Formats: sequence, structure tokens, C-alpha cells
Amino acid sequence: MKSTTSLSFTAGFFVYFLFVSYYNHAEDIYTPLKQSIIDGNISMAIMFGLELLSILTIATSIVLIIKNICKGLFFTKRNFVCFYTMGCAFYLPILSYAIIGRLLCQIDIELDYALYLAAGTFMFLLAEIFRYGYRLKEEQDLTI
Repeated sequence: MKSTTSLSFTAGFFVYFLFVSYYNHAEDIYTPLKQSIIDGNISMAIMFGLELLSILTIATSIVLIIKNICKGLFFTKRNFVCFYTMGCAFYLPILSYAIIGRLLCQIDIELDYALYLAAGTFMFLLAEIFRYGYRLKEEQDLTI
């Protein structure tokens, strides 16, 4: 019988925390999305849909990274691709709000741009660190 390690327990707790955080934030996105669809405002529906898509992409990438780390696979191609994907997903709401919200719909929506930019940049930085680690691991595997 396999014993529970502290890493898998921590990963499970983190995934649960993400689920609870998403569940609390999903209502803030889902309600305007549903209302935009009912009202026939396609531009707003696309904007809120892209934000929902970015949250789901980030959550999926985090789960994939945690699964790899629990298996002991730290510096893999999949991990740094997931970090790049999360970086792009953090930039997606900024682009959709700027292009669709301000240019097409002429509305001003409150969005914490600095937070999204910082998070996206941090994910790109982590992706580069993991990519560099992956290259070093590949070189080490070829040396032996």
C-alpha cells in the first residue's frame, strides 16, 4: 500500500483551494456572461467567455504541473509549456477587455491590469526557468 507523501497532500490541498477560489469567482464571470447572451450582446459574451476560458486554462495547467511534480518530473517539456500557456492566459483578459470592451463596446470595465500583467510576466519567467532546467537535464542525460 502506498503511503501519502507530504507533496501529494500539499498538491491536493492546493487544487482544492484553487477549486474553491474559482467557484467563488465563477459567479462573477458566469452571471454577466449569461446576461450578455440573453441580451444578445455578442461582443460582451465573447469578452466574458474569454475570461472564463483563461481561468479554466490556468486551472488545467496548474493541475497538469502538480501531477508531473507529484510523479517527480520537474523539468519536463510539458511543465514549461504549461507555464507559457498560463502566461498567455493571464494576458488574454487584458487583451479582450482592451479590444472588445473599450474599442467595440465603448465601455469602461474595472480590471486590475497590473495584477494580470505581473502574473503573466511571472509565469513567463517561470517558463523560462523550467525551459532552462529542461535543457540542462537533456544535456546531462546525453552526457552519460
